[in-house]
Amino acid sequence: MKLVLVRTLLIASLVFMTGTIIAQPPPAMNYQLVAKDPLGNVAKNRKIYTKIIIYQSSPTNGPKVWEESHVSNSNDDGVFTVVIGRGTKSATTTLQDIGKIDWGNGPFFLNTKVAVEPSVPAAWWVAADNYLDMGTTQMMSVPYALFAGNASVTNVNTSIQPGPPNTFLITDSLGNVNWQTPQAANQAVTTITNFNLNLNVVGGTNVNIPPNTTAIVTVAVPGVRKGDPIIVTPQDDYLNWSVYSAWVAQDDVVRIRFANFTDQPVPVLGSQYKIVVIK
Repeated sequence: MKLVLVRTLLIASLVFMTGTIIAQPPPAMNYQLVAKDPLGNVAKNRKIYTKIIIYQSSPTNGPKVWEESHVSNSNDDGVFTVVIGRGTKSATTTLQDIGKIDWGNGPFFLNTKVAVEPSVPAAWWVAADNYLDMGTTQMMSVPYALFAGNASVTNVNTSIQPGPPNTFLITDSLGNVNWQTPQAANQAVTTITNFNLNLNVVGGTNVNIPPNTTAIVTVAVPGVRKGDPIIVTPQDDYLNWSVYSAWVAQDDVVRIRFANFTDQPVPVLGSQYKIVVIK
């Protein structure tokens, strides 16, 4: 039975892989299709052969800037995915990777040819003789992540002077450098006046931690209030225990959870740690 392919343009036929925001994005793009027969039945669990060609300027007589082939498998829904840029390049493709295409000099057009292996293996069937041309579509969204990966910053003055407070250094691919105030910095969120950092240091209280568990000690700290930041500082490097967490349980009261890493009870003396309250 002759098979046809339906491109799922309304779902995710061409998804550009921007990945994590890093200096050099991965030179590849996801391309997802679904194979169906003339009756609308999906060609599930088939081996799919795909040829990808990218033309520049014109879909008919423009230069062929990229050509590659893929072999993949459709799933139970007939859906299969190829990663454009990671297939087997043709001998006529001279670029090192797809990221080297001059994406800023478009338009670009994507041509897809697909051959679906029969459900029953046949010795006479050869993929090269059974490709169907799925047509050529203009790539309306240039893969900007790949284009940005080729951008370079030149003529930047290496002797950049510090900028005004609350500004960021802004550069562009032409080498222009200047200090600018980000939009968020122009929004008044809150005003802090006469801010003083007062550290109130209070001694700890003894606690005995059971084996392989944690224990909580309650310490009276006059003047501490709910929401005050608490820091518990050990006076040395203690191998048998550590501070797990600390918080203001209520006004004038701090609680600290200690952890015991051993199979024996561990005593912690109040002199072995300090409680720092930031007001």
